[in-house]
Amino acid sequence: MQQARDQYEENPYPRWRYTNILIPNNFFKWINAEILPNIIEYNNDFDKPNILIAGCGTGSHSISAMRYKNAKILGVDLSLASLAYAKRKTEELNIKNIEYLQADILQLKKLDKKFDIIESSGVLHHMKDPIAGLKVLLDLLEPNGFLKLGLYSKIGRRHIVEAREVFNKKNVKNINKDFKIFRQEIINEKKDLEYRKLVLNEDFYSLSGLKDLLFHVQEYCFTIPEISKMLNNLNLKFIGFYVSDNFIKNKYSKLYPDDEKNISLNNWHQFEINNPDTFASMYQLWVQKT
Repeated sequence: MQQARDQYEENPYPRWRYTNILIPNNFFKWINAEILPNIIEYNNDFDKPNILIAGCGTGSHSISAMRYKNAKILGVDLSLASLAYAKRKTEELNIKNIEYLQADILQLKKLDKKFDIIESSGVLHHMKDPIAGLKVLLDLLEPNGFLKLGLYSKIGRRHIVEAREVFNKKNVKNINKDFKIFRQEIINEKKDLEYRKLVLNEDFYSLSGLKDLLFHVQEYCFTIPEISKMLNNLNLKFIGFYVSDNFIKNKYSKLYPDDEKNISLNNWHQFEINNPDTFASMYQLWVQKT
């Protein structure tokens, strides 16, 4: 993970100045809003949840976990530069229930602590062995605890792969110097519509964002069948995807009315094949430890 650490030390990610702090509410209100039409029954064991944000970056993710009422939050990241920004912004906002720790996820097995909820978005797919990282997180998760993962989609990122291949053919060596030229070429592209999709991504417009989007030193993209196999092997229960566009789940429900909870990964795989931009950002999925 040294190369990934070096990348984020040089270019902390994501860059942000302002963030929304949502009104704290019971955990089940928030998870049920994300996994609809599936519903998880209320359990008072989660009234004061211990939460781990594994790969908190510059802090916007850990601060967003303030939406969980009575939460005690630990944000962990590889990059000291990212954590310094996270800590500064947390103090500016006078938040008292978030702590930060620099560590590789694989080092967290030494952490003598258990968590009710773990969120790790955009992290495991940058590890040399994502499954090893996931197993460490599961060891830290309480029985019946909830885990939210953000993982890159092989189908959803096909345009990223294409852009990366073009960049490699150009043999550009100094990304810091030439990324504006490369970015302008993409903006000027008129014919290749897949290539043009890059301009719709907010990471496209900053150096740190573009590096994370196109030029990360290590990246693995998943398919839904791979995710299904991984969850089965680790005895994890899939309880739903979070998608920000309600149209997607409405469309899915019409196509697969028998899957009332929207939890058939076989159906979702077919849906993604037919609608390849469904998870263009990444898969965001909730699972429960059984």
